[in-house]
Parts: sequence; structure tokens; C-alpha cells
Amino acid sequence: MNIIRRLILKEWFKFFIGAVIALFLLITIANLISGFLRGNVTATEVIINHFIEIPGYLNKIFPVSCLMASLFSINKLKNRSELTAIFASGYSRQKYIIDLVYASLIVTFVQFFMTSYVSPFFKLHKETFISGSTHKFKNLRSQGLRSSTIGSGKMWYKSEGYFISFTNYDQRKKELYNVNIYRLTVDSYLEEIESIKKVYWQDGLWIGDKVLKLDGLNEKSFPKSTSNELLPVSITELPEDLRQIEADVTTLNIVKLWQYIKQLQHSGININEYMVLFYDKFSNSIICIIFAILASVSIFNPNRRSSSFGKNIAAVFFFTILYWLVYSYLIELGNNSKISPFISTFSVPLSFTLILIFIFSKNRKLSS
Repeated sequence: MNIIRRLILKEWFKFFIGAVIALFLLITIANLISGFLRGNVTATEVIINHFIEIPGYLNKIFPVSCLMASLFSINKLKNRSELTAIFASGYSRQKYIIDLVYASLIVTFVQFFMTSYVSPFFKLHKETFISGSTHKFKNLRSQGLRSSTIGSGKMWYKSEGYFISFTNYDQRKKELYNVNIYRLTVDSYLEEIESIKKVYWQDGLWIGDKVLKLDGLNEKSFPKSTSNELLPVSITELPEDLRQIEADVTTLNIVKLWQYIKQLQHSGININEYMVLFYDKFSNSIICIIFAILASVSIFNPNRRSSSFGKNIAAVFFFTILYWLVYSYLIELGNNSKISPFISTFSVPLSFTLILIFIFSKNRKLSS
């Protein structure tokens, strides 16, 4: 039986690696051509940026490669009549499915590690390798925008003449919470600090609610303190620019992201959008197992004359496209707080799991 298992896994991983290489080359060609057409970056920066984004590309490639690995490996065994011989020898379909689960489980762990740690690490250090990568590859209007979490649990960024930190930016309401602005002189000395409970966008201006201002910090005398309920706040970034700041949450690994979410929750801020991002790391990894099993339903017709490979490909890819469309739609609903984060990220994987259970239960040959 170990010989059969090695044969199954050998064929599966061979097609998996081939699919990864083929899909990666397609993405590489498309992205490099697109990057070389940019007028604000050099060819070297395009290549470096491509390598930095590789973990993100693999997160999309791995699930599809699992599907293709199961589909093509089973078809190869079927064409050589080896699949019929495997089942005739007493090797059950249940064991075959378990072998595919083990194989895809390895990919799932790799996928989870890349999504939770590798990809955030590369995004965090992107600015180190490409100076000005934020506006070069994100098309921000504010050329001075730089952001970081600096280990404080707050979002920080440096703009022209000041630093600003905040706990959260609500994209729908266009509101910043728990804001601190550190204004600098021309010589980069700290001149003024503004502590604001909430900053919101109104009629083309940023308005601060409950503003505490300390002025004259660069002078030898004591600073002047003023307090106002409502006051215009001088921030050069527009709401469209601040939306890009939220992308920096993706630079947090899964542990730091969870800590950041708990801090926001403690502050009474809506965390649904961040919980969607957190759950997505798990859901997006489980997809690898689901896709690997989804493409294996053809084992119930081991004879190559009893099933059409073309129909199997069409059916599997139809469900795959349906999966991604529905999943993307539910993720958007979760980001907008229209459904719970758990439902938005796990309802489709659970639904496909139930469908697979139904298919395998209907085919009683699954039992050993």
C-alpha cells in the first residue's frame, strides 16, 4: 500500500509543481510588462517590486495549482489504467481522498505561513528596497506619505512638515480616531502637538472634535495650551490618500494583527473589516484542501471510457469561478459590516464542504 501511496503523491506533487511554475511564469510576464510601461519607475525597481510581491502571487496560485494537480494526476492514472488497478487491488477511494488531503494540507500550511508572516514581512520592508515605493506603486496623491506601526499599535505616517498617528480610519464615515499630530519647523524641530479625539471630513475640510493643542515647543518658554471643541485641522492628505494607509495593516503578521484588532476593540472601534482580514488568512489557506478534493470527484469513474476529461475540467473550473465570485462578494459585504466577518469568510468554504460531503455520501464507494 505504501507503493501506491507514493505513486499517488508523486503524481500529485509533480503536477502541482508544474502548475505553480506555469502560472507563476504567466503572472511574471504580465506584471513585468505592465511595470515596464510605467513612466515613474525604473526597470530595476519593477523587478525588485516583482520579487517582493511573489508571496502574494503564490497565495493566489497555490489553490488553483492544488485543483490542477488533483485533476491532471487522476486523469493521468486513469489514462494508463492505473487508477482502475489501484482500486482493484483493494486501495479504497477513501484512502485516495485522504492521501490528497495530506498532500494539500502541506500546501495549506505553507500558504498560511506565507499569508500570515512572509507576505507581511516583505510588505513591511518594501520601502527599504525601493525608495518611494508607496507613491510609485500605489499611485498616492500625497508624495510625502510614509506610514508605519512603530510597534505602538497605532498607524503612523510622515507627511510634509508633520507626523501623524491614529488608531483607526473609518473609510465609510471618513473619520480618524485618537489622532496625534506632531508639527515640525523648517529645521525639523518639534513645534506643536495636537491631540484630537476624532477628525472627520466635512465640506472639503478636516474638522477636529475635542482638540488639545500645545504650541511653542521649540521655544525656551513654556508651551501654550489651548482647547477647542471643534476646530479645522490642517492635514494635506485627502480621504482617498488615507484609504491607502489602511493597506499598512497588511504589513502586520497574524499575531500583531490580532493584537491590533484587540486594541481597536478596546477603544470601541468597529473591527469588522479587520476581522475579515484576520479570518481570510485561515479561509484562504483552507481553500487549497477544498480545491484539491473538488477536482478528485472523478475517482468514482476510474475507467477512462466512462467519463470525459473535458467535462470534468469544465465542471471543476465552473465551480472554481463560482467560488471566487461568491467569496469576493461576501468579503466585500463583510468589509462593509453588512454581514458578520465569520460568515463572509467561512460560509462559502463550509458550503462547498457540505457539497463535497453530499457527493461522497451519494457515492457509497467512498467507504473502505
